[in-house]
Amino acid sequence: MSGPSSGAVLAELLVRGTWLVEEAAYEVGGRRYTSGQCRDVAAALEELAAALGEHAGRVEDVPAATVDGVGYRGGSDG
Repeated sequence: MSGPSSGAVLAELLVRGTWLVEEAAYEVGGRRYTSGQCRDVAAALEELAAALGEHAGRVEDVPAATVDGVGYRGGSDG
C-alpha cells in the first residue's frame, strides 16, 4: 500500500474493520455467526493489521496531541 492514496485506502480498511467487528460482536453474542463468517472477519482483520504495520513503517512519529493540556497519543505507548 503505497502512493498518494495509501492513507485513504488505510482509512477505508479501518472503517470496514470497525463495521465488521461491531457486526461480529452482535452476531456472535446472539450465536448467529458461522465458522465461515468468523474466518472471513479474521482474514479481514489480518489484512488490516498488515496494512497498519506497513503504514507504521512509513510514517514519522509526530508529537502527541493534547487533550485538556495533557499529552495523549493513544495505544499502549502513549
